[in-house]
Amino acid sequence: MHDLEISKKRTDDPFSPTQHRYYLTPELNQRINLIQHLIQNSEQLLFVLAETGCGKTALSKQLTKIAEQHCEHWWTYTLNSSPALSTEALIATILAAFNVRQEGKPIQVLQESLRNHIAATRYNGQLPVLLVDDAHKLPLATLKFIVELAMQGEQLSRMRVVLFCEPQITSILATPEFEIVHNTLIHTLDVPPFSKTQVRDYLQFRLQGTQYTNIHPFSSDVIKKIYTESEGIVGDINLLAQQILRQFAESRNEQPLPPSLSSSKWLWGIPIVMVLIGIVIYWQYLKPPVLPPEVPTEQAPVSILENQATQLQTEKTTHPTTLEQFSSFSTPNNATQPVDSARLNSAKDSVLSDLKSRHDIIPTEWLGEIKRENWLRRQNPNAYTLQILGAHDRLTLKKFLKKHKLKEVALFQTTYNTKEWYVLVYGIYPNHKQALAARETLPPSLLESTQPWVRSLGSVQKSINQR
Repeated sequence: MHDLEISKKRTDDPFSPTQHRYYLTPELNQRINLIQHLIQNSEQLLFVLAETGCGKTALSKQLTKIAEQHCEHWWTYTLNSSPALSTEALIATILAAFNVRQEGKPIQVLQESLRNHIAATRYNGQLPVLLVDDAHKLPLATLKFIVELAMQGEQLSRMRVVLFCEPQITSILATPEFEIVHNTLIHTLDVPPFSKTQVRDYLQFRLQGTQYTNIHPFSSDVIKKIYTESEGIVGDINLLAQQILRQFAESRNEQPLPPSLSSSKWLWGIPIVMVLIGIVIYWQYLKPPVLPPEVPTEQAPVSILENQATQLQTEKTTHPTTLEQFSSFSTPNNATQPVDSARLNSAKDSVLSDLKSRHDIIPTEWLGEIKRENWLRRQNPNAYTLQILGAHDRLTLKKFLKKHKLKEVALFQTTYNTKEWYVLVYGIYPNHKQALAARETLPPSLLESTQPWVRSLGSVQKSINQR
Protein backbone atom coordinates (compact mmCIF):
# COMPACT_ATOMS: atom_id res chain seq x y z
CA MET A 1 0.00 0.00 0.00
CA HIS A 2 1.58 3.27 -1.04
CA ASP A 3 1.07 6.58 -2.67
CA LEU A 4 0.78 6.01 -6.42
CA GLU A 5 1.25 9.63 -7.40
CA ILE A 6 3.93 9.39 -10.13
CA SER A 7 5.51 12.38 -11.78
CA LYS A 8 6.77 12.29 -15.34
CA LYS A 9 9.87 10.24 -16.11
CA ARG A 10 12.82 11.57 -14.14
CA THR A 11 16.53 11.33 -14.85
CA ASP A 12 17.68 12.61 -11.44
CA ASP A 13 18.64 10.53 -8.41
CA PRO A 14 15.69 8.30 -7.41
CA PHE A 15 16.99 8.11 -3.83
CA SER A 16 17.63 11.81 -3.27
CA PRO A 17 16.04 13.38 -0.17
CA THR A 18 14.45 15.93 -2.51
CA GLN A 19 12.12 13.24 -3.87
CA HIS A 20 8.88 13.78 -1.98
CA ARG A 21 6.87 10.66 -2.79
CA TYR A 22 6.07 8.71 0.36
CA TYR A 23 6.22 4.94 0.59
CA LEU A 24 3.51 3.86 3.00
CA THR A 25 3.85 0.42 4.59
CA PRO A 26 0.96 -1.13 6.55
CA GLU A 27 2.83 -0.32 9.79
CA LEU A 28 3.32 3.32 8.83
CA ASN A 29 -0.29 3.54 7.71
CA GLN A 30 -1.33 2.25 11.13
CA ARG A 31 0.81 4.90 12.83
CA ILE A 32 -0.71 7.69 10.73
CA ASN A 33 -4.26 6.51 11.41
CA LEU A 34 -3.53 6.31 15.14
CA ILE A 35 -2.02 9.81 15.20
CA GLN A 36 -5.08 11.17 13.37
CA HIS A 37 -7.39 9.44 15.85
CA LEU A 38 -5.49 10.72 18.90
CA ILE A 39 -5.32 14.29 17.59
CA GLN A 40 -9.03 14.25 16.97
CA ASN A 41 -10.19 12.54 20.14
CA SER A 42 -7.53 12.86 22.84
CA GLU A 43 -5.92 15.66 24.84
CA GLN A 44 -2.72 13.65 25.27
CA LEU A 45 0.65 14.98 24.19
CA LEU A 46 1.98 12.80 21.33
CA PHE A 47 5.60 11.80 20.78
CA VAL A 48 6.91 10.11 17.63
CA LEU A 49 10.36 8.80 18.58
CA ALA A 50 12.97 7.51 16.15
CA GLU A 51 16.67 7.90 15.48
CA THR A 52 18.10 9.97 12.65
CA GLY A 53 17.33 8.47 9.25
CA CYS A 54 14.23 6.53 10.31
CA GLY A 55 11.82 8.83 8.49
CA LYS A 56 10.39 11.17 11.15
CA THR A 57 10.46 14.21 8.88
CA ALA A 58 8.89 12.31 5.98
CA LEU A 59 6.16 11.03 8.30
CA SER A 60 5.50 14.58 9.53
CA LYS A 61 5.19 15.85 5.95
CA GLN A 62 2.87 13.00 5.03
CA LEU A 63 0.66 13.76 8.03
CA THR A 64 0.54 17.43 7.00
CA LYS A 65 -0.44 16.43 3.47
CA ILE A 66 -3.21 14.16 4.75
CA ALA A 67 -4.49 16.89 7.07
CA GLU A 68 -4.68 19.36 4.16
CA GLN A 69 -6.59 16.88 2.00
CA HIS A 70 -8.87 15.13 4.48
CA CYS A 71 -9.07 17.15 7.72
CA GLU A 72 -10.58 20.44 6.67
CA HIS A 73 -11.52 21.39 10.23
CA TRP A 74 -7.89 21.14 11.40
CA TRP A 75 -5.83 24.32 11.64
CA THR A 76 -2.35 22.86 11.14
CA TYR A 77 1.02 24.52 11.66
CA THR A 78 4.30 22.66 11.09
CA LEU A 79 7.33 23.92 13.00
CA ASN A 80 10.93 23.19 11.93
CA SER A 81 12.94 23.29 15.13
CA SER A 82 16.15 25.19 15.72
CA PRO A 83 18.45 25.53 18.75
CA ALA A 84 18.10 29.31 18.36
CA LEU A 85 14.28 29.43 18.45
CA SER A 86 13.26 31.39 21.54
CA THR A 87 9.85 31.19 23.17
CA GLU A 88 9.01 34.72 22.05
CA ALA A 89 9.96 33.94 18.43
CA LEU A 90 7.89 30.76 18.50
CA ILE A 91 4.78 32.54 19.76
CA ALA A 92 5.21 35.35 17.23
CA THR A 93 5.58 32.78 14.43
CA ILE A 94 2.39 30.94 15.38
CA LEU A 95 0.50 34.22 15.77
CA ALA A 96 1.70 35.25 12.31
CA ALA A 97 0.14 32.03 10.99
CA PHE A 98 -3.08 33.21 12.66
CA ASN A 99 -2.60 36.47 10.70
CA VAL A 100 -1.85 38.33 13.92
CA ARG A 101 1.20 40.57 14.31
CA GLN A 102 2.49 41.19 17.80
CA GLU A 103 6.05 42.49 17.32
CA GLY A 104 7.56 44.20 20.35
CA LYS A 105 4.94 42.94 22.82
CA PRO A 106 5.99 41.49 26.21
CA ILE A 107 5.98 37.71 26.36
CA GLN A 108 3.04 37.64 28.78
CA VAL A 109 0.95 39.58 26.26
CA LEU A 110 2.05 37.25 23.47
CA GLN A 111 1.08 34.18 25.48
CA GLU A 112 -2.34 35.58 26.33
CA SER A 113 -2.96 36.57 22.72
CA LEU A 114 -1.99 33.10 21.49
CA ARG A 115 -4.27 31.39 23.98
CA ASN A 116 -7.15 33.67 22.98
CA HIS A 117 -6.71 32.89 19.29
CA ILE A 118 -6.53 29.16 19.99
CA ALA A 119 -9.78 29.39 21.96
CA ALA A 120 -11.45 31.47 19.23
CA THR A 121 -10.39 28.94 16.60
CA ARG A 122 -11.85 26.07 18.61
CA TYR A 123 -15.08 27.97 19.23
CA ASN A 124 -15.39 28.28 15.45
CA GLY A 125 -15.23 24.50 15.06
CA GLN A 126 -11.58 24.17 14.08
CA LEU A 127 -8.91 22.18 15.89
CA PRO A 128 -5.47 23.87 16.14
CA VAL A 129 -2.70 21.30 15.59
CA LEU A 130 1.03 21.94 16.03
CA LEU A 131 3.44 19.46 14.41
CA VAL A 132 7.00 19.95 15.66
CA ASP A 133 9.80 18.32 13.67
CA ASP A 134 13.15 17.65 15.39
CA ALA A 135 11.75 18.78 18.73
CA HIS A 136 14.89 17.54 20.52
CA LYS A 137 16.79 20.47 18.96
CA LEU A 138 14.69 23.11 20.69
CA PRO A 139 15.97 25.16 23.64
CA LEU A 140 14.62 23.81 26.91
CA ALA A 141 12.51 26.91 27.59
CA THR A 142 10.87 26.69 24.15
CA LEU A 143 10.25 22.96 24.48
CA LYS A 144 8.74 23.49 27.93
CA PHE A 145 6.38 26.15 26.55
CA ILE A 146 5.18 23.82 23.79
CA VAL A 147 4.51 21.07 26.33
CA GLU A 148 2.56 23.51 28.50
CA LEU A 149 0.66 24.73 25.43
CA ALA A 150 -0.65 21.18 25.00
CA MET A 151 -1.17 20.23 28.64
CA GLN A 152 -1.90 23.34 30.74
CA GLY A 153 -4.62 25.96 30.84
CA GLU A 154 -8.29 25.82 29.96
CA GLN A 155 -9.11 22.94 27.64
CA LEU A 156 -10.33 25.23 24.85
CA SER A 157 -7.08 27.23 24.97
CA ARG A 158 -4.83 24.22 24.34
CA MET A 159 -3.32 23.13 21.05
CA ARG A 160 -3.00 19.55 19.90
CA VAL A 161 0.76 18.93 19.74
CA VAL A 162 2.75 16.13 18.06
CA LEU A 163 6.51 16.10 18.71
CA PHE A 164 8.71 14.28 16.18
CA CYS A 165 12.06 13.77 17.88
CA GLU A 166 14.96 11.49 18.66
CA PRO A 167 14.56 9.20 21.70
CA GLN A 168 17.09 11.24 23.68
CA ILE A 169 14.26 13.64 24.45
CA THR A 170 13.06 11.18 27.10
CA SER A 171 16.16 12.04 29.13
CA ILE A 172 15.28 15.72 28.91
CA LEU A 173 11.66 15.12 29.92
CA ALA A 174 12.86 13.18 32.97
CA THR A 175 14.33 16.37 34.51
CA PRO A 176 12.45 18.35 37.21
CA GLU A 177 11.65 21.16 34.75
CA PHE A 178 9.18 18.84 32.99
CA GLU A 179 7.33 17.61 36.07
CA ILE A 180 4.03 18.14 34.28
CA VAL A 181 4.93 15.28 31.93
CA HIS A 182 5.68 12.97 34.87
CA ASN A 183 2.17 13.28 36.25
CA THR A 184 0.15 13.26 33.03
CA LEU A 185 -0.56 10.62 30.42
CA ILE A 186 1.35 11.00 27.16
CA HIS A 187 1.32 8.78 24.10
CA THR A 188 4.53 7.56 22.45
CA LEU A 189 4.88 5.97 19.02
CA ASP A 190 7.86 4.75 17.03
CA VAL A 191 8.72 4.67 13.33
CA PRO A 192 9.17 0.97 12.46
CA PRO A 193 12.01 -0.11 10.15
CA PHE A 194 11.30 -1.88 6.87
CA SER A 195 11.24 -5.65 6.57
CA LYS A 196 13.30 -7.35 3.85
CA THR A 197 10.26 -7.56 1.59
CA GLN A 198 9.45 -3.89 2.22
CA VAL A 199 13.03 -2.92 1.34
CA ARG A 200 12.58 -4.64 -2.03
CA ASP A 201 9.21 -2.97 -2.63
CA TYR A 202 10.58 0.40 -1.50
CA LEU A 203 13.46 0.22 -3.99
CA GLN A 204 11.05 -0.58 -6.80
CA PHE A 205 8.77 2.25 -5.69
CA ARG A 206 11.59 4.81 -5.79
CA LEU A 207 12.78 3.59 -9.21
CA GLN A 208 9.30 3.80 -10.72
CA GLY A 209 9.06 6.47 -13.39
CA THR A 210 12.86 6.84 -13.72
CA GLN A 211 15.31 5.62 -16.35
CA TYR A 212 16.03 2.66 -14.04
CA THR A 213 12.48 1.35 -13.86
CA ASN A 214 13.25 -1.84 -15.80
CA ILE A 215 17.07 -2.01 -15.77
CA HIS A 216 18.72 -1.69 -12.38
CA PRO A 217 21.33 -3.45 -10.22
CA PHE A 218 19.03 -4.43 -7.35
CA SER A 219 19.07 -8.22 -7.53
CA SER A 220 17.91 -10.42 -4.67
CA ASP A 221 21.45 -10.65 -3.28
CA VAL A 222 21.94 -6.89 -3.45
CA ILE A 223 18.60 -6.27 -1.75
CA LYS A 224 19.54 -8.74 0.98
CA LYS A 225 22.84 -6.91 1.52
CA ILE A 226 21.09 -3.52 1.68
CA TYR A 227 18.59 -4.85 4.21
CA THR A 228 21.32 -6.41 6.36
CA GLU A 229 23.52 -3.32 6.42
CA SER A 230 20.69 -0.82 6.87
CA GLU A 231 18.55 -2.91 9.24
CA GLY A 232 15.56 -1.46 7.44
CA ILE A 233 16.37 2.19 8.31
CA VAL A 234 15.15 4.20 5.35
CA GLY A 235 17.92 6.82 5.49
CA ASP A 236 20.61 4.13 5.33
CA ILE A 237 18.71 2.34 2.55
CA ASN A 238 18.79 5.51 0.46
CA LEU A 239 22.53 6.01 0.97
CA LEU A 240 23.39 2.42 0.06
CA ALA A 241 21.06 2.45 -2.94
CA GLN A 242 22.60 5.71 -4.18
CA GLN A 243 26.10 4.23 -4.08
CA ILE A 244 25.08 1.04 -5.85
CA LEU A 245 23.09 2.85 -8.52
CA ARG A 246 25.93 5.30 -9.16
CA GLN A 247 28.39 2.43 -9.69
CA PHE A 248 25.86 0.74 -11.96
CA ALA A 249 25.45 3.89 -14.07
CA GLU A 250 29.21 4.35 -14.40
CA SER A 251 29.71 0.74 -15.45
CA ARG A 252 27.16 1.25 -18.25
CA ASN A 253 28.81 4.52 -19.35
CA GLU A 254 25.61 6.37 -18.61
CA GLN A 255 25.16 9.90 -17.36
CA PRO A 256 26.33 9.60 -13.77
CA LEU A 257 23.96 10.42 -10.98
CA PRO A 258 24.32 13.83 -9.37
CA PRO A 259 26.48 15.23 -8.01
CA SER A 260 28.54 15.16 -11.18
CA LEU A 261 30.03 17.57 -13.71
CA SER A 262 28.23 18.00 -17.00
CA SER A 263 30.10 17.49 -20.25
CA SER A 264 30.09 21.24 -20.93
CA LYS A 265 31.80 21.89 -17.60
CA TRP A 266 34.44 19.28 -18.45
CA LEU A 267 35.06 20.94 -21.82
CA TRP A 268 35.60 24.29 -20.13
CA GLY A 269 37.49 22.81 -17.20
CA ILE A 270 40.22 20.92 -19.12
CA PRO A 271 41.77 24.02 -20.82
CA ILE A 272 41.68 25.91 -17.52
CA VAL A 273 43.48 23.08 -15.73
CA MET A 274 46.11 22.93 -18.50
CA VAL A 275 46.76 26.67 -18.21
CA LEU A 276 47.15 26.39 -14.43
CA ILE A 277 49.59 23.49 -14.80
CA GLY A 278 51.65 25.55 -17.28
CA ILE A 279 51.80 28.47 -14.86
CA VAL A 280 52.97 26.21 -12.03
CA ILE A 281 55.70 24.64 -14.20
CA TYR A 282 56.91 28.06 -15.39
CA TRP A 283 57.01 29.39 -11.82
CA GLN A 284 58.94 26.36 -10.59
CA TYR A 285 61.44 26.80 -13.45
CA LEU A 286 62.13 30.44 -12.51
CA LYS A 287 62.18 29.90 -8.73
CA PRO A 288 65.75 29.53 -7.34
CA PRO A 289 66.37 26.34 -5.39
CA VAL A 290 66.09 26.57 -1.62
CA LEU A 291 69.00 24.98 0.21
CA PRO A 292 68.39 23.31 3.57
CA PRO A 293 69.99 25.02 6.58
CA GLU A 294 73.33 23.66 7.73
CA VAL A 295 73.36 21.45 10.80
CA PRO A 296 76.43 21.75 13.05
CA THR A 297 78.40 18.53 12.96
CA GLU A 298 79.13 18.58 16.67
CA GLN A 299 75.41 18.56 17.61
CA ALA A 300 73.34 15.50 16.82
CA PRO A 301 69.82 16.34 15.54
CA VAL A 302 67.08 15.78 18.08
CA SER A 303 64.70 13.07 16.87
CA ILE A 304 60.95 13.20 17.12
CA LEU A 305 61.10 10.24 19.44
CA GLU A 306 63.35 12.10 21.89
CA ASN A 307 60.93 15.04 21.87
CA GLN A 308 58.09 12.66 22.71
CA ALA A 309 60.20 11.21 25.52
CA THR A 310 60.79 14.71 26.92
CA GLN A 311 57.04 15.44 26.81
CA LEU A 312 56.27 12.19 28.59
CA GLN A 313 58.82 12.97 31.30
CA THR A 314 57.07 16.28 32.07
CA GLU A 315 53.94 14.30 33.06
CA LYS A 316 55.83 12.51 35.88
CA THR A 317 54.12 14.60 38.53
CA THR A 318 50.71 13.54 37.20
CA HIS A 319 51.45 9.83 36.73
CA PRO A 320 54.46 9.11 39.04
CA THR A 321 54.08 5.36 39.29
CA THR A 322 53.91 4.91 35.54
CA LEU A 323 56.75 7.27 34.64
CA GLU A 324 59.16 5.83 37.21
CA GLN A 325 60.18 3.20 34.71
CA PHE A 326 61.00 5.96 32.20
CA SER A 327 63.57 7.75 34.38
CA SER A 328 66.43 5.36 33.61
CA PHE A 329 66.42 6.49 29.97
CA SER A 330 66.88 10.22 30.59
CA THR A 331 70.36 11.67 30.18
CA PRO A 332 70.39 15.10 31.85
CA ASN A 333 74.19 15.26 32.20
CA ASN A 334 74.91 14.63 28.55
CA ALA A 335 72.39 16.09 26.14
CA THR A 336 74.20 14.68 23.10
CA GLN A 337 74.35 11.12 24.42
CA PRO A 338 72.68 8.79 21.88
CA VAL A 339 69.34 7.34 22.89
CA ASP A 340 68.70 3.59 23.03
CA SER A 341 65.82 3.44 20.54
CA ALA A 342 64.57 0.00 21.55
CA ARG A 343 64.44 0.83 25.24
CA LEU A 344 62.95 4.26 24.56
CA ASN A 345 60.22 2.76 22.38
CA SER A 346 59.42 0.21 25.07
CA ALA A 347 59.15 2.88 27.75
CA LYS A 348 57.09 5.17 25.53
CA ASP A 349 54.64 2.39 24.63
CA SER A 350 54.26 1.50 28.27
CA VAL A 351 53.50 5.09 29.25
CA LEU A 352 51.06 5.65 26.38
CA SER A 353 49.31 2.38 27.15
CA ASP A 354 48.87 3.45 30.74
CA LEU A 355 47.62 6.90 29.75
CA LYS A 356 45.18 5.35 27.28
CA SER A 357 43.78 2.98 29.88
CA ARG A 358 43.25 5.90 32.23
CA HIS A 359 40.96 7.46 29.63
CA ASP A 360 39.10 4.19 29.12
CA ILE A 361 38.06 3.65 32.73
CA ILE A 362 37.89 6.75 34.91
CA PRO A 363 37.62 6.14 38.66
CA THR A 364 35.62 8.84 40.45
CA GLU A 365 34.41 9.05 44.01
CA TRP A 366 30.75 9.05 42.99
CA LEU A 367 30.71 6.82 39.91
CA GLY A 368 33.34 4.23 40.78
CA GLU A 369 35.09 2.80 37.73
CA ILE A 370 33.11 3.84 34.72
CA LYS A 371 34.02 3.32 31.07
CA ARG A 372 34.61 6.44 29.02
CA GLU A 373 34.96 7.75 25.46
CA ASN A 374 38.03 5.79 24.34
CA TRP A 375 36.43 2.52 25.39
CA LEU A 376 33.25 3.39 23.51
CA ARG A 377 35.25 4.31 20.40
CA ARG A 378 36.75 0.81 20.28
CA GLN A 379 33.40 -0.97 20.27
CA ASN A 380 31.83 -2.34 17.11
CA PRO A 381 29.89 0.56 15.52
CA ASN A 382 27.30 -1.94 14.28
CA ALA A 383 26.52 -3.06 17.83
CA TYR A 384 23.91 -1.42 20.06
CA THR A 385 23.61 -0.02 23.55
CA LEU A 386 20.86 1.41 25.74
CA GLN A 387 20.94 5.14 26.40
CA ILE A 388 19.76 5.42 29.98
CA LEU A 389 20.03 9.09 30.80
CA GLY A 390 21.39 12.40 29.57
CA ALA A 391 21.86 15.53 31.66
CA HIS A 392 23.63 18.88 31.67
CA ASP A 393 24.55 18.42 35.34
CA ARG A 394 26.75 15.58 36.59
CA LEU A 395 24.95 15.70 39.92
CA THR A 396 21.86 14.34 38.14
CA LEU A 397 23.87 11.31 37.04
CA LYS A 398 25.26 10.85 40.54
CA LYS A 399 21.79 10.76 42.09
CA PHE A 400 20.52 8.45 39.36
CA LEU A 401 23.30 5.88 39.72
CA LYS A 402 23.11 6.00 43.49
CA LYS A 403 19.40 5.18 43.26
CA HIS A 404 19.50 2.45 40.61
CA LYS A 405 22.99 0.98 41.25
CA LEU A 406 23.61 0.04 37.61
CA LYS A 407 26.76 -1.74 36.53
CA GLU A 408 28.28 -2.06 33.05
CA VAL A 409 27.57 1.59 32.31
CA ALA A 410 29.65 3.97 30.23
CA LEU A 411 29.70 7.75 30.24
CA PHE A 412 30.51 10.07 27.38
CA GLN A 413 30.46 13.82 27.07
CA THR A 414 29.02 15.76 24.15
CA THR A 415 27.06 18.99 23.68
CA TYR A 416 23.34 19.67 23.60
CA ASN A 417 21.88 23.14 23.02
CA THR A 418 25.45 24.51 23.12
CA LYS A 419 25.96 23.19 26.69
CA GLU A 420 27.92 20.26 28.07
CA TRP A 421 25.79 17.11 27.93
CA TYR A 422 26.67 13.94 29.85
CA VAL A 423 25.19 10.67 28.62
CA LEU A 424 24.99 7.29 30.37
CA VAL A 425 24.72 4.17 28.24
CA TYR A 426 24.26 0.61 29.44
CA GLY A 427 25.51 -2.66 27.97
CA ILE A 428 26.74 -3.73 24.53
CA TYR A 429 24.48 -5.89 22.35
CA PRO A 430 25.26 -7.42 18.93
CA ASN A 431 21.96 -6.43 17.31
CA HIS A 432 18.88 -4.28 17.72
CA LYS A 433 16.65 -7.19 18.75
CA GLN A 434 18.84 -8.24 21.68
CA ALA A 435 19.12 -4.64 22.86
CA LEU A 436 15.31 -4.37 22.90
CA ALA A 437 15.11 -7.61 24.88
CA ALA A 438 17.69 -6.32 27.37
CA ARG A 439 15.72 -3.12 27.86
CA GLU A 440 12.72 -5.11 29.07
CA THR A 441 14.84 -6.67 31.84
CA LEU A 442 15.61 -3.28 33.42
CA PRO A 443 13.85 -2.39 36.70
CA PRO A 444 10.31 -1.03 36.16
CA SER A 445 11.12 2.11 38.16
CA LEU A 446 13.99 2.90 35.77
CA LEU A 447 11.88 2.23 32.67
CA GLU A 448 9.18 4.57 33.91
CA SER A 449 11.48 7.39 34.95
CA THR A 450 13.82 7.63 31.94
CA GLN A 451 12.38 5.49 29.11
CA PRO A 452 15.74 4.05 27.94
CA TRP A 453 16.13 3.72 24.18
CA VAL A 454 18.16 1.53 21.86
CA ARG A 455 21.02 3.33 20.17
CA SER A 456 23.72 2.16 17.76
CA LEU A 457 27.34 2.40 18.86
CA GLY A 458 28.01 4.12 15.54
CA SER A 459 25.75 7.03 16.53
CA VAL A 460 27.41 7.20 19.96
CA GLN A 461 30.86 7.33 18.37
CA LYS A 462 29.67 10.03 15.97
CA SER A 463 28.43 12.15 18.89
CA ILE A 464 31.78 11.75 20.66
CA ASN A 465 33.81 12.67 17.58
CA GLN A 466 31.67 15.72 16.74
CA ARG A 467 32.35 17.32 20.11
